[in-house]
Amino acid sequence: MSALRAAAAPGDGTRGETGFGELAADCAARLRSRLALPSRAATDWSITLAADGCGCELCETLRAFLADPSQRTLDWPLAEQRRRHVHSRIDAAELPVSHVTRRQGRPYTLVLQKTDALFTDELTQRATDQADLDWLVAEWHVPPAPQTT
Repeated sequence: MSALRAAAAPGDGTRGETGFGELAADCAARLRSRLALPSRAATDWSITLAADGCGCELCETLRAFLADPSQRTLDWPLAEQRRRHVHSRIDAAELPVSHVTRRQGRPYTLVLQKTDALFTDELTQRATDQADLDWLVAEWHVPPAPQTT
């Protein structure tokens, strides 16, 4: 989108046309696909952890917790290095999950909590996607989505 926005208004009064029409059409198709997906149900707390090659048992447990649509909290007793690995996975993926260590007993307990940002971020993204699509239709003359009957 940023390349299309830059190409739409170059400083010299011309418009960067070469290849950008196809890019605009592709972006519009992708935005329409995302917008066609149903909105998240108010009770769906599931999160997908992208596969990055780490298939360790910690990541599998994390992945199962995240995928569970009803589980919001996980109290997970883990030693320091294992907690660090889980922390790094959550942070690297920028997941809407808080993670704090409860320092009682041994091993300490990592407390994971899915946050409301899961819902607010999705609403914000849908609004951005719609605004981007509207801009593409207006600025790049991308045809509107075909009407379904």
